Amino acid sequence: MEEQYRQWRMKAIVERAARYSAGSLDSRGLAALEEQLTYAEFKASVMQGDDNGRLLEYVNTHVIFQAGVDFESKPMVVFCACNLPSTKEADYDRMLNLIIFRLDEFVENDYTVVLFTSGATNAPGWQWMSKAYRRLDRKYRKNVKNLYVVHPSMWSKMLFQVLGRIVR
Repeated sequence: MEEQYRQWRMKAIVERAARYSAGSLDSRGLAALEEQLTYAEFKASVMQGDDNGRLLEYVNTHVIFQAGVDFESKPMVVFCACNLPSTKEADYDRMLNLIIFRLDEFVENDYTVVLFTSGATNAPGWQWMSKAYRRLDRKYRKNVKNLYVVHPSMWSKMLFQVLGRIVR
């Protein structure tokens, strides 16, 4: 995520600098522009995207959402892998950012994850799964106290077997 943030920030700096005439922008002006670009702006840019937030709305209502609390009063985060859109319809890298932004709401305290995998017609590739796992650093994993897999598909069983051998 940090690399994407850096790339976005450099692109935004260049775009903002281009708005000013080349003669009136000195190094102090460029530094001032750079300081204005925050992580919150990056997050807002990713959330809005090129589709006016349609993917954000889909992810927050169909892919990952909170469904109350468990018996220990920990928030239950539901992840519906069965609702993942086709790779032809959605940018999975942006979708991963949106999922991570959504998880940011829960990672400071203990939480439970309920994973629905049955009936998934659009399973992401192993390369994307590997990238997603690498992007979910300790901050996201340390407070997951329970993981429930509901109706595991063959794909999810294989995934957990492979990750179980790697993570140990």
